Amino acid sequence: MKRAAVLLSALLLLLPAARAQPSPVTRIQLIRALWVWGGSVPYDAAGPFSDVTQEDDGATAVAWAYDLGILLGTGGGRCSPYRPVTREETAVLLRRYAARLGRDTFLPDGVAACNDYEGISPWADDSLYWAADTGLIDWSSGGRLDPGGTLTPDALENILIRFSGLSCP
Repeated sequence: MKRAAVLLSALLLLLPAARAQPSPVTRIQLIRALWVWGGSVPYDAAGPFSDVTQEDDGATAVAWAYDLGILLGTGGGRCSPYRPVTREETAVLLRRYAARLGRDTFLPDGVAACNDYEGISPWADDSLYWAADTGLIDWSSGGRLDPGGTLTPDALENILIRFSGLSCP
């Protein structure tokens, strides 16, 4: 419970502008929230991405996530830090982090297919189903996963609270 309180406090500090106007959560905001959730460990902000400098707010979190194998980038040595994060990207990052923490990332056979499965990127397929099956990411109306949809700050807060309760194997 203490971790959840710390997480909520951190989210309120990290996303103040987003709370004032419900704009989508960016990739760097998600990575920074995961870094804070993980204890804001001191880390060298020098990362591998050409579009994230050491002076960027969140550069430490990006370097941390990259070194742990949570964040791989968007191609061409880029991270696209200020682009809104999609639901499928969120699922992939959460699943990688859960695996890193030794939490259960098993996807049982027979997970129900969604109505928009054609829109899910091949690299995100299993992770998006995993995130929906574990309850981290809510299904959209009509049996849809809405893989290209973005997150609001409130949705991110709910996902991270649920992530705190994800069981270990």
